Amino acid sequence: MMPTQHFGGYLEILLHKYNIKKSELASALSVSRQYVSSIITNKKTPSRACFDAILTFLNQHLTPLEEQNLANKLIYAKTGIKNPLRQLVKTEVVANCVSEQILLEDFRKLDSEAQIEVIRFVRQKEIETLDRMSKNAEVTEQQAKQRQK
Repeated sequence: MMPTQHFGGYLEILLHKYNIKKSELASALSVSRQYVSSIITNKKTPSRACFDAILTFLNQHLTPLEEQNLANKLIYAKTGIKNPLRQLVKTEVVANCVSEQILLEDFRKLDSEAQIEVIRFVRQKEIETLDRMSKNAEVTEQQAKQRQK
């Protein structure tokens, strides 16, 4: 796979595009340069707080599409789901009941700025759900380890 298919590779492309050094990003995130490198090389996936800090730092540079692509790549890194919103908007795969079809039609009627706000809101909810799932998995894993002792 090309590095742009991964969160870290895409982040590296954005840093290069906007002439931002990894050390600048590390400083803005209050993390080590090694941690940023481990994200870029896909050895680590950033936490929700770290991802939000990355977006805040890059906010003045990123286009809404770049921001959404970065979020999609994070979602893919955490779940294996590629482009969840694009699937919803373009293929209507999830629109298998009348209410979902109405929502999709309403979404398409919005102007582009409103669509971007909806996408950001949905992305926020997706990441919150992933965080909850991740925390639940960690708790379950810790409980299993404690039972083994």
